[in-house]
Parts: sequence; structure tokens; C-alpha cells
Amino acid sequence: MFENNDSNIDLFCKKKWPVLLGLLLLFAAVVSFYGTWLNYFYDIDEPKYARAVYEMLKGGHFFAPMFDGLPRMEKPPLAYWVMYPFGWLASLGDFSGNSLLLLRMPTIICSMLIVLGTALTGRKLFGPATGLLAGMILQSSILFKFMAVMIKVDIVFACCVTWATYFYLLHYLGDKSRRTLLGGAVLTALGVLAKGPFAFLPMAGYALAIGIRYNVNRKHESDESATFVSAFNVRGLVAPNWADRNVFFLWFLSGCIPFFLWLYAAWTSSGFDYSQGLIGQFFHNTSTSSTKAIDKLTRLDPYFDTLTVLFFPWGGYVFGMVYGVWRSVKEKFNEKYVFMSCVFLVYLLVFTLLFKLKSNRYMLPVLPLLSILVCDWLLNAKRDKAYSTFFEMGFVWLCSMAALLGYRSFRSGSISANLADGIVLNSYMEFVLPVFIALAVFFLVLLFVSIKQAERPALHIIGGALAMVAVMPFYYNALPSYKSLEENRPLPVMGQAVTDKIMEMTDGDTLVLHRPRFIKTFPDVVYYLKKLDSGEKCMYSLGSSVSVREIFQTLATPQIAADLFKKEHPDAEKFPPYNYFKNTDFKSAILLLSSDDYGEFRQFITNLPPELRNMVEVEEMDVLTVKWVSHRIYFVHIKTMRMK
Repeated sequence: MFENNDSNIDLFCKKKWPVLLGLLLLFAAVVSFYGTWLNYFYDIDEPKYARAVYEMLKGGHFFAPMFDGLPRMEKPPLAYWVMYPFGWLASLGDFSGNSLLLLRMPTIICSMLIVLGTALTGRKLFGPATGLLAGMILQSSILFKFMAVMIKVDIVFACCVTWATYFYLLHYLGDKSRRTLLGGAVLTALGVLAKGPFAFLPMAGYALAIGIRYNVNRKHESDESATFVSAFNVRGLVAPNWADRNVFFLWFLSGCIPFFLWLYAAWTSSGFDYSQGLIGQFFHNTSTSSTKAIDKLTRLDPYFDTLTVLFFPWGGYVFGMVYGVWRSVKEKFNEKYVFMSCVFLVYLLVFTLLFKLKSNRYMLPVLPLLSILVCDWLLNAKRDKAYSTFFEMGFVWLCSMAALLGYRSFRSGSISANLADGIVLNSYMEFVLPVFIALAVFFLVLLFVSIKQAERPALHIIGGALAMVAVMPFYYNALPSYKSLEENRPLPVMGQAVTDKIMEMTDGDTLVLHRPRFIKTFPDVVYYLKKLDSGEKCMYSLGSSVSVREIFQTLATPQIAADLFKKEHPDAEKFPPYNYFKNTDFKSAILLLSSDDYGEFRQFITNLPPELRNMVEVEEMDVLTVKWVSHRIYFVHIKTMRMK
């Protein structure tokens, strides 16, 4: 089915490979770096990672990630560790200025490494042109660009599994060298330290591909035709992998041993069992999805519209890619497509059954595979009627999806930011409208380069990638920026604005009180509380579920904060905040309340005796959360404690 119709392109790319690869990495660096300087969190998880790295540096909790002094057990530590050196650089300036730019550098580096791994994998499979252009397809994918900016584990994990897949591929194709074995072992270990056992999924895909190849070859050796059922013969799936068990044991143990060593180090250094948190987080995530496997499988679709959006702007060509892979495997067994398909299907099946793909970022590790397979189909597929049909269908599907999304956005008055949340457009129309105009221009460019470009897909890929990248500045110009409380648009950015307000209201050591769910909902506030510590120590807030009366007692006499913390944490001595509350001579206290919590406290304040009620002062502030949603924050303090 597949014939290399662009041999001249491949020959040119092979001859100029070092130069073209360098240009691709430069392209990846520029695109990835764009937008990282905004001193603003793009996602609700970003401040959790940033604050955890801050506390690692301030408190020395290298093996035990903490968030606001409590164990952050949701993820293994690799993401924090790769940010640690850049956090150290930020600490030289006491985390002043835009330290987020430094903390985002590891994700930029990881995204460039993913592009490099994609290029090398594509070159190994289908030639240098496919590798280079697949890198461009990946880098111009919107989801990949967004995730490359965010301070999160997902891009770090994707980097590990992309390179682990590359080493598995080398071994699958016959490279039994020590370099390949050690590379697979190291990348597996790093992947597990990034996101736990999900790093074993490429290995599972590798094992499945080995077994299918074994079953098919046995049929061919017997002059029999291989069928779908025979390809999945269980005995044949197990036999070759058992014969190669030493390699599997090496890679499996390489993933397990460092992970369990970290759990032991975290327990001995902090006294907390992080395995409980990891298991609890896993069951929490899976419990939010449907528990019926049949329901999940029948609703697979298989995520046609979702996949198109996630792989935007190249998702429309997935249909042609799937058809091409199917024909290639059916007409002439091609083990390269089997390997890529097995790794992709293992990801899709596992994340569908466990999470129903409830979050877009779960598809991030398969974007390099999709980029390579789509690019291979565009470049190397035989130019027949089926190719032209799927090429045109892909473009029509892409435009239809874009038109539908645009129609929904205007009709509902909301838009998706970072492919995640519906954002009300009313207050942002003057900033968002240029984004729609730029997208319209992008589609015109894509339409122009698509006319009769079935014979010149390289031009189509380059034109489409550059046009998509040209839209990104318009999007980032629409994002909120932080300069001062007066210059934000259209509302102050929450984390910074709240901290600045506290600094304005108090002087000296300040105890910040809140309900626990306040910080869960607005974690960026905790990150910016570092502005109150004057670079001398790590400042913690006190989230408490005790009665309203006890909260107000602590607000009036913040010196009892340690006792209040110990009341809810009998083993308080293990927690860093306890010593902070115990050893700090607080001069003032502030209670932060969301709109949901304020009703309960307002009733209590109303029922206070007049002389006490007049001492309580409440100030309001309308702010913009990291989800682009306006919210009202209430600052409650006692007048006698006010220092200004």
C-alpha cells in the first residue's frame, strides 16, 4: 500500500539531516518558549507544583513533596526534581520577579526532547522526511503547545515514555546492543518516577507487538494466511516474550526499584507514607468515571470529535491514517505499523477503561505516535483515489469541527481555554475576537495550501504548521497579565491580587486563615503567599475545619494557631507548618473566605454583640481565577489587629 513518492524529499532530508534537525529544534524552542513569561498560572495544578518546589528549597523536603506544609502525595517526585535546579536559581533572588519563567524551563526542555524523539522515531520507521515533518506536526498541535508551557508532570511523563518507546522500537527492530537495553531501562525508571505504573504502557504495547509478529510469522512459515484471531493467539503472545524475559525483567525492575527506593526515602525523611496517597488518588480518579466496562466500550466512538480537537489541527487526517495502516497490515504485514498501533491501542484502551479520557492531557503521550503515523500517511501513501478522498475528507472534517466549535462558542457565549474550561466571553470579547479572526485567516491559509496539495503534502504540512503557530500570539495576548491591581484586565488575577491586598492591610508576620477547600479551589493563593515571608522563611497558611467560633478566636489571638493545628493533626510535629505556627510571633491575622463559606461566617458576625461586631471588618474583592472565572473573595480581620 505504501510507496515512497517523495524519495527526492527523503534524499534531501538525509543529506541535510543535521542542519534540518537543528532548524526543527530551533522551531520547537521558539514555539515552546512563547507565552512562558506571563506571570500567571494557566491551570489549577500549576501552582501546586510551583509551591511544592518552593517548599523543597525552603524546607529541604527533597524526597517528600509538600504543598502548604501538607504532603502532596498525588504524583511521584520526578516533575518536582527536574524543576528543582531552576527553582534554586529563582531562590537566589528570593523568588522575586517572574520566577514562573524559570520554573517553566523544564517543560520547555522536555517538549523539545519530545520533538527530537519524535523526529528520530519517525526517521527510524519511515525515513528522515517523515521524522522531521512529524516533529513540525507535533509542535504545531495546540494541546502539545499548551502542555509545553504548563508547570505540570504531564509533559515530563510524555518525554520519558516517548524516549522509552524509541528504545523499545530499536530493540523490536533487532538492535540488541547494551545501549538500547540501558536506554530502555533508564527511561522506564524515569517514567515510573514521573507517573507511576502508567510508564509501563509502552512496554505492554511492545510485548503485544512482539507476540503478534510471532503469531503471524508462524502462520506464514506454515504457508497459511494469518487471521485476526490467529494473530492474537494467547500462547503465541506469551512464548516470544517469555523467551526474551531477561530484557523484560531488566526494564520492569529498573522501573520498580527506584520508585520503591523513593517511597522509602520519603517515609524515612518525613514520616509520611506516600504510597497511600498515590493509591488513593488513583481510586479517586477512576471512581469519577463510569464503572461499567460495557458502557465505556460502547461509547468509545472512538472519540472522533475529541481526537480531532486534541490533535488539532491535524486530527482530521487520522481517518486516512487509520485506513492506510489497516490496508498496510492486511495486504502486506508490516511490523512497524503493528508496533506503533499496539502502543497506541494499549494507551487508548487503558485510559478509556480507567478514566474515560476525562482529561485531555491523558492523550498527550500518544500525540508523537499520531504525528508520525499521520505524517507517514500524508507523505508516503500511494496516491490513489482513496488517498485523495481521505485527504479531502480530513480537511472537510477539520473545517467542520472548527466551524461547529466556533458556532457553539458564539451561541453559548463561552470558549475553551487550554482546551479545558468554558469561559464566559462577555468581559473578554475585545481580546478574544482577534483570536477568532486569526483562526479564520489560518483556515484560509490552510485552504490555500490544501488545494491540489495531495501530491505535495510536505508543503501542506509546513504551511499548516506555520499558519497555526502564527495564531498563537493572538491567543496569548488574550490571556490575563499581571502588572498591578489597577492595570489587570478586566479583573485582578487572584493569587497575586489577594497577596498584595494582605500586604496592604497588615504589617509584619501575618497568619492567613481559611477553610481547607479554599486552597483546594484556589491553590495559586498559596504560591503567592511567599511574597509575605520576606525571603526569610517559608510561610504557611492555616486551613481549618473547626467551628466558626474557634476560627474567630484564632483570628483575634493568632498565637494559638499551633494549638488549633494540633487539634486537627494529632501528629502535628511531623508537619512543617506546626513549627512555623509555634515559633512565629504573629502581629496580625487575616481570614480568607470564598462566597460559599462567607454565608456561614456572616451569620455568626451578625449575631455577635454590638461591641464585638464593630471590631470585625470585612473587605471584598472581585478577582479572576486561573479558570478565567470571576470570583468574590472576602477578607475578614479584627480592627484591633490592623497594623495600618
